[in-house]
Amino acid sequence: MASGATNRTDMWRPLLRSRRNLAILALLVVVGYISFAQLGLTHDNSGGGGGGGGGGRGAAYGMIHSFGGGKTAGTIKTQQVPYDGGGGKAGRWDFDVTVDRDNHSLTRAQCDQTFPLLYHELDRAKAYWKGQQGDKKIGPEQIDLKWSGDGGLSGMIYKQQLYVTHSRGLNHFGHWKERSHATLHQIQRAILTSPEPVPDIEFSIKINDKINLTPDDPSVTVWTFSRNIHDPVMERVWVIPDFNWWTYPRVAGAFGDFQRQAMAIQGDNFDSKRDQLVWRGTVDFNLDLRGPLMAQTDGQPWSDVRRIDEDAGDPFRITMPDHCRYKFAVHTEGTTWSGRLKYLLSCHSVVFVHRLSWYTHLYHLLNPSGAGQNYVQVENDWADLPPKMDELIMKPAKARLIADNAASELRDKYFTPAAQTCYWRRLFEVWSSVSFEPEPWEYIRSTAGDGGSMAMERRVKGMTYEEYVFHDSSVPAGLR
Repeated sequence: MASGATNRTDMWRPLLRSRRNLAILALLVVVGYISFAQLGLTHDNSGGGGGGGGGGRGAAYGMIHSFGGGKTAGTIKTQQVPYDGGGGKAGRWDFDVTVDRDNHSLTRAQCDQTFPLLYHELDRAKAYWKGQQGDKKIGPEQIDLKWSGDGGLSGMIYKQQLYVTHSRGLNHFGHWKERSHATLHQIQRAILTSPEPVPDIEFSIKINDKINLTPDDPSVTVWTFSRNIHDPVMERVWVIPDFNWWTYPRVAGAFGDFQRQAMAIQGDNFDSKRDQLVWRGTVDFNLDLRGPLMAQTDGQPWSDVRRIDEDAGDPFRITMPDHCRYKFAVHTEGTTWSGRLKYLLSCHSVVFVHRLSWYTHLYHLLNPSGAGQNYVQVENDWADLPPKMDELIMKPAKARLIADNAASELRDKYFTPAAQTCYWRRLFEVWSSVSFEPEPWEYIRSTAGDGGSMAMERRVKGMTYEEYVFHDSSVPAGLR
């Protein structure tokens, strides 16, 4: 064996002694590598045609639900997005909701081409402030929360790190602590999963239902969960995904997980659902809206509309996934907006919605008519609800189409957790373009050396996200 190995080595020595031969050998290696890479890329992009062996993601990826006969089957379209695979190769990337529903690492190009209609509220807010200030940047004094009572926080992103720089009354009321933490978790996730660096920014958030923004100081702006479209003052706000997109334990767990639960009910088959209209809620507030709903549905054979008490023992109380067992559901606003609508529109049901006053960042996607209709609009007195229900019961194909549109365009696209993260990162980008550059440092006096002399020490202001959420009920005084 040793002798054979020596002979083979000797055989190559004459070739290796010649520089010309070495150059030819190197060229052959390079040509072979390029040919192999091209062969692999052609295979990856072939798409598999009629389904062949599933060659790569192009063949079997991009499958999303189609809706026919009341249940999911096959595909209706493939979202193809240019993608370099992280290595500079000009391949293709397909958004597959069965895999990418919770994909928080989409690039900016993938977000733009998969969710082209997502950013309406950001475009609106940017245009508003450009109209107010021209090229002048939103300044630190404009995001100061001195006008605000409880339920607010200020934050900063600096070098990919999230900080909380100020908070107002978020720990003495349990719901507000949950809301603020869930919102911060979403921001942190959008930063950590971003394929591209996010910009340095400072911002303020109000997590109350009513933020009590007034006309007194027209330069003030803030991020918040919804805006009253009839109130000119609310043109000044930037609408962000609400806390439910992370989780709201009294309603459901992680939102993507709720969507999967909804799809598991009756096998996501619309025709297998109960032929009734469901609503559960209290009429202790917004009685002018909810009272007429109770009156118009009382005694109807298709109605399962019931008032419930806040007591958890109420026999008519049902879980949020249980709403998805019905073909028809009702959405009503609460104190302001209600987070329930995103859940109902993920049920693959027909959702009746009155004329809304409070808009979230996604309500521009609601379509009340035409081939793309994805919900049923009714008047605020609900007088047209009974005839519209009677019509849809008599025309099940029309009802099924509305439910299918809501599932395919909203639940499986714009209402995915992946889309919300795309929205957050676009918010960072747009906000950075119209607001001031953060000043991250603060200076504090400290004792230096053995002599006890005083010195000024520089540190990043605020508290890191990690430290802030670690605290349970006690927050340092400077952050209350």
